[in-house]
Amino acid sequence: MFDRWFESVTEVVAAAAAVAAIVYLGYEINRRQKRLRDLFFVLGPDSAVMAEHLEELARRGVIRPYQGTAAG
Repeated sequence: MFDRWFESVTEVVAAAAAVAAIVYLGYEINRRQKRLRDLFFVLGPDSAVMAEHLEELARRGVIRPYQGTAAG
């Protein structure tokens, strides 16, 4: 009797540990991805498209990059 009970408890504990490990890995991967996104994706999608368009206009010479004012 004790052997069967111990065996089923062991299986439940092993399954719970496996589920906890998978949940933790998912959480950790999500946390690291969010950290990298926050670090590297400063501009939103709309701003990134606008910046790319402005860079293209500057490459073609339609607009000039900001140089600042010359101190007189």
